[in-house]
Amino acid sequence: MTISKHHIKNRSMLETIFKCAADMARHVSCRTFIEPLARLVLPLLGVVVMGTGTTAAAQSPVRQLDIADYRGYLAEDHPVRQGMRKFAQLVDAGSAGNLHVNLRAGALPGTPAKQIAALQAGKTGAPALMLVASTGLSVVAKEFELLDLPFLVRDEQQADALLDGAFGNALLARMAPTGLVGLAWWENGFRQITTSSGPIRRAEDLHGLNFRVIGEPVFVDTARVMGTNPVPLPFNELYEALKSRRVDAQDNFTSQILAGRLYEVQSSLSLTNHSYSPLVLVANAAFWKSLSTAQQRVLQTAAIEAGHFQRQVVRYEARAALVALAQHGLAINQLDESELKKLNDLTESVREQYFGRYKGDLRQLYQAEIGRVQ
Repeated sequence: MTISKHHIKNRSMLETIFKCAADMARHVSCRTFIEPLARLVLPLLGVVVMGTGTTAAAQSPVRQLDIADYRGYLAEDHPVRQGMRKFAQLVDAGSAGNLHVNLRAGALPGTPAKQIAALQAGKTGAPALMLVASTGLSVVAKEFELLDLPFLVRDEQQADALLDGAFGNALLARMAPTGLVGLAWWENGFRQITTSSGPIRRAEDLHGLNFRVIGEPVFVDTARVMGTNPVPLPFNELYEALKSRRVDAQDNFTSQILAGRLYEVQSSLSLTNHSYSPLVLVANAAFWKSLSTAQQRVLQTAAIEAGHFQRQVVRYEARAALVALAQHGLAINQLDESELKKLNDLTESVREQYFGRYKGDLRQLYQAEIGRVQ
């Protein structure tokens, strides 16, 4: 907004006001002149300042975007929720407040496959960003099923090498034609085995158990070669299935075992680290293309940094959950290295089968990254 003749008829009068204000201490006589005029002009100047601010805000509106997890039941102190809050803070700081991330409390309805389809299509109500388990992403890029292979990852150091190196980057790049953009790797953690029939101390102790698995081929195949009878079930049916003894055993992250109160229907937990589950923060491709290069850089940087933070929280919480599960009466058992090697050997055929489906570059990248941290 500008000051027109309608607002101030005498330009010299305005100049006199500012001159008098500057020279007030030396020209006391100015006071009798400026005080009445100040009461007239200062409100007009306030309109000028307010008008300018409004125009600037209109030119740089805050871009709102939602982030959600594929699960709608997570507690606010869950590592994923903590990571989402960290991400929102980093985006706000990195964009100087021009991007604002809203954390959704719930999840999109339906199975993970339906959630991903809604995100891809940018359907009404779908968030711009969503955390998805790598298992779920195999519906749009089959190569993601490799991450669910048994004993693919030995420990947290190997996990970081795979995700943050060329192997992880190559997998994220597989999403390019799918309507999704992979921003960063987060984490669910390592799976451990719980049973109601006593601890698993030897590989042979798994033989004949009715074993709940995620309903994906790689999990079914793994459970079968380990000697169990795989029973595919969604997580929301697991507690009752264990309680009724429809299934004898299952595998999961310690935080999930605690959150699902599975210690009430299981007697022991055996530490196997036999399966590792990453999360991926993905964006709708159309939304991503609508951002400026600078905004994309802010989101990418924040996603990676928040992912590193979230992984550390997951690992701390996994150890804390183990203590809590023991306090709830779940017997904790550590398998000997010789027994873990037996399970590793039993599942070698599954790794060979699945890696054989894809070009050799993924196997080579995997071997190179694992080799760096042997």
